[in-house]
Amino acid sequence: MRLSYIFVSCCTLLSICAQAEQPDTRAHQHGVARLELFQLATDLQISFYATGSDILGFEHQPETQAELDTVKKAKTLLAQPDKLFSIAGADCHLKHHQSNLAELQHAKTEHKHSHDHDHDHDHKHTGHSDIESSYQFSCTSVTEPVTLKVNLFSLFPDLQQIQSSWITEKGQSATTLTPADHQLSLN
Repeated sequence: MRLSYIFVSCCTLLSICAQAEQPDTRAHQHGVARLELFQLATDLQISFYATGSDILGFEHQPETQAELDTVKKAKTLLAQPDKLFSIAGADCHLKHHQSNLAELQHAKTEHKHSHDHDHDHDHKHTGHSDIESSYQFSCTSVTEPVTLKVNLFSLFPDLQQIQSSWITEKGQSATTLTPADHQLSLN
């Protein structure tokens, strides 16, 4: 158990250090998400990354009540890993979940400021937003192979591909998931 804690802690620390030292060079590509998995003994960590457009249908800060409701719905869905993933070959229970959607949910602020000049203009919020969600599971009764059915395509229909990669005690691998082929084996 101590070895798995050290492994997960090292992976987390390496990831944080790498992000702090280097800019994010991943492409922001609509329709393509990323899924990263780490499995060691009874610990399973899943990280999911997608564009705001793929999850919410927009990338700007929510400006209307309908957009705030969309963020709330997505936040609720992403907090229910049993709807997102079906894990076979192990009995896994969620220990921790984290998502950056809470930032968007509370982002509706009034845009007030004054100008000493007289003209009309609109403020457009541009840029790209990315949604990140992570899940840490504790698993028992692990058998081989552990498979993961990814249900994200049916919940977020704008997703066309999910680039998946994983590391286990037995090695590492990667694949591209699609709506027609959305299952992977971790062993």
